[in-house]
Amino acid sequence: MGWKVTTVGQVTTDVRYGTSAKANDDGQYKYLRMNNLTYDGYLDLSDLKHIDVSDEELEKCVVRKGDVLFNRTNSTELVGKTALFDLDEEMVIAGYIIRVRLHDIVSPVFFTRFMNMEFMKKQLRSMAKGAVNQANINAQELKSIAMYVPPIELQNKFTDFVKQADKSKYAIDQFIKSLHVAKDATA
Repeated sequence: MGWKVTTVGQVTTDVRYGTSAKANDDGQYKYLRMNNLTYDGYLDLSDLKHIDVSDEELEKCVVRKGDVLFNRTNSTELVGKTALFDLDEEMVIAGYIIRVRLHDIVSPVFFTRFMNMEFMKKQLRSMAKGAVNQANINAQELKSIAMYVPPIELQNKFTDFVKQADKSKYAIDQFIKSLHVAKDATA
């Protein structure tokens, strides 16, 4: 296709680990942990903890809309889970997650979907270093991954398509849930 081939490190402006501070129930910030990233690239906010961090540490571990989250430590099957943070509020990430900020030549939606492609998941599993029940991919290894960079106009069209597909999926999920509620009410 004639697309530029580069590395993750060359398309990022910042690649940073989260905090190792302890979570609590009433901290100032919502705290994203590895269980908050789904295998298929979304956020699951159903089980959130909270955390307090100093203003100095906050900039190192805060996530903002458009950041991409990469699960660097997990089981071999789940290491490398990647999700787009597309919320309007700031949250803090745990140390098992890497925050990725991208240059404007790469769409965060495109990057997230690229990292969640099956061939990428296989590559991530093969490059992960194993320990007892855990596998790890560090920031330098993440930055070394080769990737294609289609023209940004094509990435933006892809992003629009993904957003529309996600809206449709959400509507279908809501409809199915309402059917289950209606069925349970008549049972």
